[in-house]
Amino acid sequence: MDAFKRRQFISVSAGMFGANAVGQAQVVRRRSRRVSPNETIGVAVVGVGGRGGSHVSAFMSKPGGESPTEKGTRIATICDVDTAMAKSAMMSVEKNQGKAPKFETDLRRIMDDPEVDVVSIATTNHWHALATILACQAGKDVYVEKPISHNIFEGRKAVEAARKYGRIVQGGTQSRSSEALHEAVEYLRSGKLGKLYMAKGLCFKPRGSIGKVTMDQPPPATINYDIWIGPAPMKPVRRQKFHYDWHWLWDYGNGDLGNQGVHQMDLARWFLGKKELPKTVMSSGGRLGYVDDGETPNTQMCVFEYDDVLLQFEVRGLVTNDEAGAKIGVIVYGSEGYMVVPNYSAWTAFNPGGKEVAKGSKGGDHFANFIKAVRSRNVSDLNADIEEGHQSAALCHLANISYRLGRKLKIDPKTEKFLSDTEANKMLTRDYRKPYVVPDRV
Repeated sequence: MDAFKRRQFISVSAGMFGANAVGQAQVVRRRSRRVSPNETIGVAVVGVGGRGGSHVSAFMSKPGGESPTEKGTRIATICDVDTAMAKSAMMSVEKNQGKAPKFETDLRRIMDDPEVDVVSIATTNHWHALATILACQAGKDVYVEKPISHNIFEGRKAVEAARKYGRIVQGGTQSRSSEALHEAVEYLRSGKLGKLYMAKGLCFKPRGSIGKVTMDQPPPATINYDIWIGPAPMKPVRRQKFHYDWHWLWDYGNGDLGNQGVHQMDLARWFLGKKELPKTVMSSGGRLGYVDDGETPNTQMCVFEYDDVLLQFEVRGLVTNDEAGAKIGVIVYGSEGYMVVPNYSAWTAFNPGGKEVAKGSKGGDHFANFIKAVRSRNVSDLNADIEEGHQSAALCHLANISYRLGRKLKIDPKTEKFLSDTEANKMLTRDYRKPYVVPDRV
């Protein structure tokens, strides 16, 4: 039996026992420590398929590299409920670092490992907040992918956990580290576009049908399905493609509004300078053009009302035109012109006549920004602190609740609850499957 297979067998067995003993792992706490400037930071990457592969690449030790992240981190553990998905990541880390990392299927079993300083989370959406809370309780710093939550309640609890345990927690909206977009914000704050009155986010990303099954599907044999389901209700698989297509099912994902769209939602909110939820939300749309096992809309329009500005958002998953040269971007409107942000790291400002007056284009390293804050212990060093991630994810959740209920909803920004709407308030959280429960008190 080779080394990976031995680790795989041990970890799968441990994960099955761990699923029945969550309490033992959930309450582990260790004293917070300050990582010295010359010390290598140990990272556990949780979820290594898709976006998780970028986490693995970012945190692998690369002596002589130019990035602070490459110089200052090493992957101590790879964690994934799918042993098949984990194998290539394990091999890549071993080749790069000269030593195989540890392997786990159950993320709860990494929380008491003293070699892990940072937990980097790229799981399914419905695990993001609980994994963040467990890591904070265990004294780990966290990089968590967007959206940082599956619903508004657990997003707020993730923020509370970060603050209570003094942890550095970065949300995965990487446009926040674009130097050009920081310039764009400065340009908007300077008043050169006059008084801002609206921002519109665009998620015009082609999404085909996921097909339709006629019976329950077996989960892949390499997956610990109990842990994969985690906080969600235990249900059989009802989709052809197990990985990724969970985005279009309400139990696990948040549609493209909370998948791709949360990036542009975050930028739109940032550009408008809004730090709390809006007064109202209205969303409508549908899953148009095909009939399949997906539940979330592929065509969706959203309007958020603040005291002095509007934030609009639109999802189009079918064939469509662009708007002002952007398909996955943001347009900001002011009394003296408008700005187009067509991607993650570029912007162009126009005068009322449509003439270009200013522009910028330069990216940034979101992972490096996170590591800088881990070393400094200053939350203010983060470009996308967990509170920012929560506010942007919450807008997506609000719009999806309005869409599912089919009506405009009024919100109290201070309590983050709907006004006089019991049905809508029930959708701010979910019934958690024991023992995978997001607690009221973190």
